[in-house]
Amino acid sequence: MLTSFSVACPHDNCDWTGNLVPSVLQGGADAEIASMQRAWFRCPQCQGDWEVRITNDRVTILPVVERGV
Repeated sequence: MLTSFSVACPHDNCDWTGNLVPSVLQGGADAEIASMQRAWFRCPQCQGDWEVRITNDRVTILPVVERGV
């Protein structure tokens, strides 16, 4: 069974809040996530993605890591 989480979009100029089901891939399909696994949410309002870690029923937003070019 897929579990949704109550979240608020962390992106600037977006005030969306609601329930989302996470994905194991950025921009991917909804999926069941195991505790301590990294996951992604996509905001239905601004279409921005953000990475999180889910521990039991708690969602922690992970810091954005800039990749070198």
